[in-house]
Amino acid sequence: MRIELIMTVLAGFAGGLAGTLWAGTVSSVLLARRPELIAAGWRPDTAWRVLHTAALYGLCGAAAGLLFWFGWGLVAFTNSPWFMVGASYGLLLWFAAAFPALLLLSLRVPALRAAGVVMAIETLVAAVSVGLLCAFAWQRAA
Repeated sequence: MRIELIMTVLAGFAGGLAGTLWAGTVSSVLLARRPELIAAGWRPDTAWRVLHTAALYGLCGAAAGLLFWFGWGLVAFTNSPWFMVGASYGLLLWFAAAFPALLLLSLRVPALRAAGVVMAIETLVAAVSVGLLCAFAWQRAA
């Protein structure tokens, strides 16, 4: 396997773990403040749930890193600095995957709108972290 592939997948995994860090420090605090979410059955994070969240974010980040590698590091951005490529890729990931799902959930279940906004920000942080770390790993390997 090429070093670019390994480094990009690992960078995607690390970027995904940034989503776990955000979830544990910011999202959980914001969600705990919403009484309508507690009434709907929201439960605070446990160690087991944080582990599952980390595994999910890490695996999705690794898959996004593999997708970045398959896209040859977004070759269309040849004259752009690496952080512009990474931020663009992260935003594309977020708009293609997380944003539609969270927006549709928020529209269909009005009680979950506040949670949808918090989760949208959390997934945006994770996606942009994945994009930036993948672009940085790609730039370092090139």
